[in-house]
Amino acid sequence: MSESTAHWANVKEVGTLWGIRMLLAIYRVFGRTLLFVALYPVVLYFFVTNRLARAASHEYLDRLTEFAPDTPIRASRRATFRHFLSFATSVYDRVAAWSGAIVLDDLTFTGREALANLIEQRRGAVLVTAHVGSLEVCRAMARQRENMRLNVLVHTANAEMFNRMMQRVNPNQNVELIEVGTIDPGVAMRLAQKVANGEFIVVTGDRVPVHGSRVVAADFLGREAQFPQGPFVLCALLKCPMLSLFCIAEGRGFHVFIETLAERIVLRRGHREDDMRGYVDAFVRRLEAVCRRAPLQWFNFYPFWGR
Repeated sequence: MSESTAHWANVKEVGTLWGIRMLLAIYRVFGRTLLFVALYPVVLYFFVTNRLARAASHEYLDRLTEFAPDTPIRASRRATFRHFLSFATSVYDRVAAWSGAIVLDDLTFTGREALANLIEQRRGAVLVTAHVGSLEVCRAMARQRENMRLNVLVHTANAEMFNRMMQRVNPNQNVELIEVGTIDPGVAMRLAQKVANGEFIVVTGDRVPVHGSRVVAADFLGREAQFPQGPFVLCALLKCPMLSLFCIAEGRGFHVFIETLAERIVLRRGHREDDMRGYVDAFVRRLEAVCRRAPLQWFNFYPFWGR
């Protein structure tokens, strides 16, 4: 497997179940500061040994600063190490979110009304997000609203085990992880029922499928990259609204950005590709805006362009 053709699914990430248990134990016994100290050597090892991730980080930062010259950072080894440290920060933010230490008062919102209106109307929707910041922080949002439930689609066979572990850590989790390799009829029916119940389906829109080649090309940070069609096809099947959702660390808390992308995803016969491209472009423009605002919080440590 060459670096230019590496798929994200072949790049190992921090996050095994035993590792998560260890991080939770450190956080609960010793707190946030010692947890970061424990993560620091892991980050250093990752930085020194993973040439592919270093190159991917450098490419992203280079693309970003060329696309937005006012970005207050430049691609360099130092910036890449800061990028890795930012990922470590997001890890202990996730742990804090899982343990219930992050509450609604820690979050500020842009576009909250779009989501609040759906909750009040008991209408489900697809929330398309990206590997930006710490999406798990949104658990605080779901945990403190009894009528809000998030179902996060993931590509890991450990999803059910992880759900059980998180319920033991914090029984008040209104979040369920659902493992999906592909959206088959059974999965589609299950998700349709959840949407009908007023629940939300959370899916990432910045990684190409593990299997298959259903992708669409879009201009991202000034160069063509491939994005998955899956989230938009799913939303079209579920006949529900689609909103973009991003959460970044900002100041001493977190900022959540919510925006309606479409009341319905409509893919017209004979115009499907053009329609799809329009929806994907709308998502990508919002991802670009978040990357400009938080340049070290987009965590895709694998070759993203030219795959």
